[in-house]
Amino acid sequence: MLTATGFGDPSPLLVVCAPHRPPSVELEYSKSISPLSGDDLHQLIQAGGNHWRKIFNLYAKLLHGLLPLEPDWKSCREQRLLRSGAACALVFEQLWTPKPGQLCLVMGQTYGRSLGWLASDQVLPAEHPFVQHPEQTVIVTPYFDYRQLSNARLAILVNQIRSHHPHWLAAFSERTHQYSANI
Repeated sequence: MLTATGFGDPSPLLVVCAPHRPPSVELEYSKSISPLSGDDLHQLIQAGGNHWRKIFNLYAKLLHGLLPLEPDWKSCREQRLLRSGAACALVFEQLWTPKPGQLCLVMGQTYGRSLGWLASDQVLPAEHPFVQHPEQTVIVTPYFDYRQLSNARLAILVNQIRSHHPHWLAAFSERTHQYSANI
């Protein structure tokens, strides 16, 4: 079990790091990663509004782009995103160093810089706005917002992960297929 605070599978292979957490809702924040179930996602969207809806939508589009098990990204959001066994998590306000087999995405240039994943003078390139850390499986991405992480940029990210992390993708696919078989 991890000591991070967030939502999703307690043993994730894909970890997205956010610089802040959603507004307080009935869901309990603990010192661990807690899977979502039932209408938890809808409660988070209701409490966090459009801002958090965009974050969850983009995360679902990413998952569906990497491994399209559901008919569309909306189904992926409703059925797989941040569920127990789905191999993905969203953690808040902390430095995350991936364990072997994990891929970490850090949301936002400023947050990536504050965590030390980007040098103080390093910026995300305009055309290809993703920076892979040279020693860790960490990618700093634009913030999960439609203006910063458009569908076109998201497709670039999916292709980058597929081409630079094929072994991770194979493990993620295997874990996710196991999850899908059990629901």
